[in-house]
Order: sequence, then C-alpha cells, then structure tokens
Amino acid sequence: MITLAFHFPHRRYHATPWGRYVNEGVVELPPAPWRILRALYAAWRARHPELDTDTVHPILQQLAAPPVYHLPPYHLAHTRHYYPDSHHRLDNPSTDKIIDAFAVLGADATIYVTWNNAALTAPQHTALAQLCQAIPYLGRAESTTEARIHHDAVPDSHTACSIALWNDDNTRSEPGTDHVQLLAPDGPLDLDALTLRPADVRATKRRFPPHTQHLPYTIPLPTPLPTPRTRTIPRPRHRVTTVRLTIASRPLPPLTQALAVTDALRAACIKQLVGDDKERLQHPSALAGKNADLSPMRGHRHTHFLPRSTNGKHIDEIVLWIPAGLTDEELTAVHEAARTRTIGVPHDVPGPHNIHMRVTAHGRAEDHLPPEWATPSTRWTSTTPFIPPHHRKKKQELHTYLTAEVTRELAHRGLPAPACVETVAGAWGLHTRHRRTKQETLTTARPAYGLRLTFHEPLTGPLALGHHSHFGLGTFNPTP
Repeated sequence: MITLAFHFPHRRYHATPWGRYVNEGVVELPPAPWRILRALYAAWRARHPELDTDTVHPILQQLAAPPVYHLPPYHLAHTRHYYPDSHHRLDNPSTDKIIDAFAVLGADATIYVTWNNAALTAPQHTALAQLCQAIPYLGRAESTTEARIHHDAVPDSHTACSIALWNDDNTRSEPGTDHVQLLAPDGPLDLDALTLRPADVRATKRRFPPHTQHLPYTIPLPTPLPTPRTRTIPRPRHRVTTVRLTIASRPLPPLTQALAVTDALRAACIKQLVGDDKERLQHPSALAGKNADLSPMRGHRHTHFLPRSTNGKHIDEIVLWIPAGLTDEELTAVHEAARTRTIGVPHDVPGPHNIHMRVTAHGRAEDHLPPEWATPSTRWTSTTPFIPPHHRKKKQELHTYLTAEVTRELAHRGLPAPACVETVAGAWGLHTRHRRTKQETLTTARPAYGLRLTFHEPLTGPLALGHHSHFGLGTFNPTP
C-alpha cells in the first residue's frame, strides 16, 4: 500500500477539471488520478531526468489503478478579477471577467491518496519520494503543494471515500454526500496519451485524451459556512471635514482642467447620493452645496473640491474640504462614486475622460489636509487663477480693483484683509474658466489673474477665493 500526502500550505486548492471552462467556476476535488500521474511524470522529466525509465515506468503503471481519497473538511469559494481585453484602450476601458474558483481546506490542509494494491521495491520507493518532493504545485499554479509519501495513519479529521461505481440502481446520493466524475487512465497506462497537451487532444477532435475513463466517486459535501455578518462602514469618531481622493489613471489630467475635473467629480457624488431624482435632496447637503429648496448655500461652509499638484502642472489628487462637515450618507456617496464610477466630462465635450479615483483618507481637516495648506504663512501665491466675482468699473485701476475683490472675498470667509496684493505672470488664460453645464464660453469668460497675497499675520489654509473657488479655481499655496 502506498499513500501520498499533498499538503497545501496556503490552504487553497485550485484546479479546473479537464474539458471545463475556467469561468464555469467548477473545482476538481479531489484531484483526478490523471492529474496526479501527469504531475509525477512532469516532475520526472523536468527535475529528475537522471532517474531510470525502468524504475519510473513501473511506478506510474502501479499508480494508474483507482486510488482511495481522504479529504479534509472543505468549502468552495471563488474570486472575480477584471483584466483588460483586446478592446481595451486608454480612453475606452474594456475588461473581461475571470472567475478563480478554489477549495478552502480545513484541518491539516492535506489530501491523502492511497493505492491499496501498490507494492514498490526499495529503489522505486526512493524514486517516488524524489518525484513527490519535486512537484511544485498540483492543479493550477496557485495550488502550491508539498507532496510526500505518508507512512502513518490518516488523521481522524479526514473522510475516507471509497470507489462507488455509478449505475442505474444507484442514482441517488446519500445524505451529506455527492457524486463526482474523475478522469483516470483506462488501463494499462498509455504514456503517449498521458503526455498529450490539451491542444493536441482538441486537434484530434476529442474532448478527452484517448485511453481514459471517468470514475465515479462519492465525496462529502462542503462544510457549511457560517452566516456572514453584515458589513457596516464604521462611524467616524469625529465629523468628517476633509476627504482626499488620489487620481489612479495615467496620464494625470493637467492643472488647467481643474474646473472640469472637480465639476465632474461633484456631479458623480451627487448622482450617487440622490440618483436621477433630484427631489430626493429633501434636506440641506454640504456635499451638493444646496439647501432643502435646492437654492445654493451661502457662507462658504459647503464642499470645496480643491486640486493638488506636486509639480505645478498636473493634478495628483482632489481634496474635499467641507468646513460644515459631511453626513454618513454623504461620505458613503463619495466612497461609492470613487469606487464604482469613472470621472470625466461627457465624450462629446472637450476635457478629461474616464479618470479613476480612490479615497485615500478622510477625517478632520487638522489631521488630513495636505501639510503645506495647514502650515501658517504670511505669503500665499496662486496655483490656479483668481476670477474676480464682480466686473471692473470704468476707469478703475487694476490694482485697486483686484485688492477690493480679494478683500471682499476674504471678509466673506472671516479672514483679514491683505497687506499687499501683487499680480503674478503666468499662462492663467489656459485654465478652463467655464463649467460644462453653463453656456459661458472662453470668449465671454471673465479675466483670470495670478496673485501673490501678503498678510500681516500668518494665515492657515486652505485658501480659495473668487469665482468657482469651490471648484478649484482661485487656490493659493503658501510661499516663502
């Protein structure tokens, strides 16, 4: 009698039966005799070619007889993966779903296979031990295994499965058991058939290799899984006033499209919050910036969608700064919008498309704002253009006009007037200055300015002023 022990250190056994498609999610458990013989043959040819043919062939011939399996407790599971397919393009993501089905093994995660009539000589026993140690996996490559010859009794935690031939008088399973069909050689063992690749078998218009048969086995049913607990999003201990979303797509959108990106992100969050029915917004929402009657909120305590750039050219992340704080429902909407949607303008509108974002942090502003924004400074310089909310009066000097506009914007936010306002040269006109839902065009858009503000006392950010300051325009960074 010979017993082989296949231990799976990761407690997972992945194997698709011969002739089945991987996305059917079927697991070949226990491993078919045909699979075990092919694994031993491959280990001989690839890792121990020095072994004599007269030694190995008799081993394979004896192991071609139907074995008895001893299975540990198990249950079946699967994961789903989405990979880019042949239609995938940078601006048109297209994926295929792949199901990875496997058995999760309990007890010692070892499958014992016994041949009751096998009788090996000492050299054959040594050779079989070498071949077992050379098997890297059994089934698919994820099924890392440690195989060896087992000399002790099978643990009591395992179930012995005797061969039960399928016939018309035995078409009903016993309670707690099931029937499976395992591919096995139709003796004597044909080594040429054993080494055929699946492509070679299909080339002969066969579904299964020649000189094989299906043996019916009775196996225990999977172990019932405990009832899963309902997943709940932990309630934050503090009011969430900051959410940071990293842009995972490449290339990164340019900073000049900050308004288009933030406008699209806000629309996706509101879509997740209320769906297609805007009337669902029955209460004030700091995320949407709307009161219960859908009028715009005042006081600048609702959400600011602020772009952050580390190189001054591209947007690395979007920071949601909400002085009034988000409710649990609004925070969940932001998470789901980032997880389930791509962000971008419609395909018939110029601008960024199909941007993938992920929430990387949320919590209090003092804990999660970018460090440079939370550092007090007396000098702040534009990273996106300042758009004055009011038009310039006739004969009004530009410096006087800008100082008045900046002072009014700061006063609305409870901040002191600046000691000095300077204009900064730059390609500020390249920034998009209209939202895609508005009819305003570039030719009718208000002028844009880059500014440097100096204060008498250090000021703590974020600092966003002017028209569309809740959508990424008019943002400032501290400068020495």
